[in-house]
Amino acid sequence: MNKIPLIIIGGGLSGLYLAYRLAQEGKVFLLLEARNRLGGRIKTSSAHDLGPTWFWPGQQHMMKLTQELDLQIFEQQNADVIGDILYEDPNTLSQRLPGNQYQMTSYRIQGGISSLIDRLEALLPSSNILLNHKVTSVENQADAIKITTQDNDIVRNFICENVIFALPPRLIESTIQFVPNLNDGIRRDMRAIPTWMAGHAKALIRFQRPFWKDYNLSGQAFSRIGPMMEIHDASSLDLNYALFGFLRGSGLQRKNVGKVELKRLIEEQIQRLFGPEAPTPLEIIIKDWSQDPLTATEKDLEPLQTHPHYRHPESMKNIWQGQMRFIGSELASSEGGYLEGALIAAAETMEEIS
Repeated sequence: MNKIPLIIIGGGLSGLYLAYRLAQEGKVFLLLEARNRLGGRIKTSSAHDLGPTWFWPGQQHMMKLTQELDLQIFEQQNADVIGDILYEDPNTLSQRLPGNQYQMTSYRIQGGISSLIDRLEALLPSSNILLNHKVTSVENQADAIKITTQDNDIVRNFICENVIFALPPRLIESTIQFVPNLNDGIRRDMRAIPTWMAGHAKALIRFQRPFWKDYNLSGQAFSRIGPMMEIHDASSLDLNYALFGFLRGSGLQRKNVGKVELKRLIEEQIQRLFGPEAPTPLEIIIKDWSQDPLTATEKDLEPLQTHPHYRHPESMKNIWQGQMRFIGSELASSEGGYLEGALIAAAETMEEIS
């Protein structure tokens, strides 16, 4: 069996960006991804994002990469046509608030964030990427590292010199067996790192037209009733019109309610907020990341209430004489949890191994 110089485990933005930079330098590597697609928590449906949606001014890695890949970006809301915001709580139904008081510049990618993933994938040799390869064990042998993957009943082994994990630390700790086993301190630090947005769910509500603009509304709303606690205009530049909202409650609560009932409650909320002029949605799509076993663990069922201060624990460095490394948005030196953090973590490791 041929020994591969480097294997990357995880084909989300961080792992894929590292692969892209390695390919530019002519390095030999293999990327293993458990899903049947690349992107990880980045997922787009009908040009609308069900995972990450925005990046912000000052996030230079994202700005430079979108320019390098010739991707079109646009502002979430144009300052001249932002429109009003709606607010509701048990005592206040559909109150209008001036939108310009709450405006914050953010950027989106035309076609959704998956356009970034698709462009990176197109620039990599297809032979360097294996989908449907879920890593089950990693073994440190005398002169190499053995990685075992499983696809249904098919088990495969790969031998490499170095391995880089591009997965959330909690997911690594709970789903992959290590031989010899990682010590308790490393495992404790892995479990303590929350997977950003893993406990959250997004609802996408598609419409024939952006009816809210007829009433000088931005499409943005905030609710203390739910099921959507925060709503935004998800429309794209190619005449795909939609709203999206973050759903309230824990993963377990949403699972108990069920998607059919959640969709009914979402339609009811749209009518309550926007009034009888709101048309029937063309489609409602719910993506609950807490129910995705390739994203969330049991510790992620409860959504985060604040943004953690992410860092790369010292215990997760220099493992197996430096033959095993970890990247990903939760381990970036800055911008942890964001798309920018995923790029920063990969860029920092790229500098180390180049």
